[in-house]
Amino acid sequence: MNAFTLALGSCLVTALAACGGASPPPQSTATQAVPAGVSSAETTTSSEPAASAELATGIKAFDAGNYADARSSFEAALKKNPRDYQALFDLGMACEKLQDKSAAERAYRAALEAKPDLDAASAELSALLIDEGRADEAIAVARAGLAKRPGSAALHENLGVATAAKGDQDQAVRELQLAVQAAPDQAMFHLTLAHWLDVWHVRGATPHLEEARRLAKDDYGMVASVGHEYRMAGEFEACVKTFDEAIAIRDGGEVRTERALCRLGLKDDRATFEDLSAAVANDPTYAPAHYYLAGRLATAKRFKEAAAEYAKYLDLDPNGSLSQQARERLGAAKEAMAKDRSSSAKKK
Repeated sequence: MNAFTLALGSCLVTALAACGGASPPPQSTATQAVPAGVSSAETTTSSEPAASAELATGIKAFDAGNYADARSSFEAALKKNPRDYQALFDLGMACEKLQDKSAAERAYRAALEAKPDLDAASAELSALLIDEGRADEAIAVARAGLAKRPGSAALHENLGVATAAKGDQDQAVRELQLAVQAAPDQAMFHLTLAHWLDVWHVRGATPHLEEARRLAKDDYGMVASVGHEYRMAGEFEACVKTFDEAIAIRDGGEVRTERALCRLGLKDDRATFEDLSAAVANDPTYAPAHYYLAGRLATAKRFKEAAAEYAKYLDLDPNGSLSQQARERLGAAKEAMAKDRSSSAKKK
């Protein structure tokens, strides 16, 4: 799943709430996890379904981003062999891309009926269930998968996130730690654990954020997500440094706004204002930048400009998470403008 999910725009919390790790592209499961020095052909047994022409065509279409065509090809493969778990799993992936989650769920469940130890299907299904708020079902799927594949990092992570959603902090931390132990070289697992430690105000997030940042390298989305979690942890200096790196990779309204909020945490008002001004100039359609810039303008008693920025936020995102506050503050800015005009008139 996409790691770049900044809370201002809608992203990080959503992704981490349904974290199954990065979804692999459709492929023949017969060629996955091949030991070094062993050919994929040697790992294929008679129990593995032969990859059909339709399956191969579907994989090619999926990789090209043609998800509707991929779905059709996977469905054609299943007409020939309804228990082809590779085609069923890949069909689920294509249906998710097409936002047909009920069809994806059916495909993943059918894949698990055909091959109960297919941990990729358990991981994707449990992530989908978490995303739909069905934590109990996600827990059941993840536990069933772990009974067959106890070393699956993705299943430990999903079980951790699902139990976190149920409020079971101790169990969630244990599972998320097991995910990190199973795949210590995966930045997302460190990031997910750090996120929940931040949510619960439990110490220990920073080392995982440091490791996630190291592993992320030049992955723009992951670097920005690490920066956001540093802000949530109150690590403002590390937050600014991380967003410096993200902006060096690719500048944008979201990352500028996030760095501005980190600088605000450091009480660097000038740099905060500069970043927010750059954010709205760089991406005028990114609504939160206008909201936070309005706040800085209001603090400086530049009420007319502040009102314009609050109004711009509401134009862009009238039902957004900050809309109620924006309306209230727009009204306050207009009242302050009226008082200023009245005061000026009296002086004259």
